[in-house]
Amino acid sequence: MKHLLLAVFTAFALSCNAGAADEKKDAKKESSASEASAHNLSEFKIGSLITGPEVKLEDLKGKAVVIEHWGIHCGPCLASLPEMQKLSKRHKDKMVLIGAHSQDATDDEVKEVVKKNKLTYSIVKGSNSPSDVSSNTIPHIYVFDTEGKLVFNGKPSDREFDKALRKALPKKA
Repeated sequence: MKHLLLAVFTAFALSCNAGAADEKKDAKKESSASEASAHNLSEFKIGSLITGPEVKLEDLKGKAVVIEHWGIHCGPCLASLPEMQKLSKRHKDKMVLIGAHSQDATDDEVKEVVKKNKLTYSIVKGSNSPSDVSSNTIPHIYVFDTEGKLVFNGKPSDREFDKALRKALPKKA
């Protein structure tokens, strides 16, 4: 009888903890969504150009904008570069991708990685974002819609990234 009672109590305690974790996840998602919707591209500043086409954030109205923070010493970042290049090519008329290199490295070291990976999009020396949306981990992506509204702030591997990008791209006329 003691074992049955202990098993029931344990199951109840675990279900309460699971429910609390789900509530925390839901609250975090709501927080991320409201955080994203409260900011615009104009609040972000990109570093100086290392390689690729010159880009000015103020000239990008009407296009979706993706800023990816990455680094040459980051395995997951390097693994995502081919996919970022494909994404850049696939949506070249509707979106601008900016790779914001965010680790210690010389321009020549960054250019070597860019050349090796055949990247054609703009690579800049990092970027600055409002303090309440910044991230200290890489890779990290910010997605802005055609009006410059931040619609996604997270990892490129997040399930919501693709959905946010589709939402951000200009609709076909």
